[in-house]
Amino acid sequence: MKKIVAAALMGTLLLAAPAAFANPARDELIRTESQIAALNTADASSAAPENFKEAQLRLSEAKAAEEANKREISLWRSAEASLQAEIVQEKIKLRALERTVSEIETGISALRRELNS
Repeated sequence: MKKIVAAALMGTLLLAAPAAFANPARDELIRTESQIAALNTADASSAAPENFKEAQLRLSEAKAAEEANKREISLWRSAEASLQAEIVQEKIKLRALERTVSEIETGISALRRELNS
């Protein structure tokens, strides 16, 4: 009977362990770091250079805060970096759409010239 109780207690401790060691600030930092790393640096630098630099700066501030055990500040800076990365991503998409629109307009102009000649 003691072995069963001990096994049940140990099982409960093992299940609770991940929650005890959970660190939302670290999780957010890792997620944001991956988000920024996934951006195409060349596209990000040309489409939204200021936002890209801001995302990188906020990420480095989040890392420094995490190392200093300032988890709340790390969470805030990670969130700010993530927002800047989202802005960069959307500006990259916008730039691609603008190129597509320009290509379509060029094609329409060429077709009009052909029809009029």
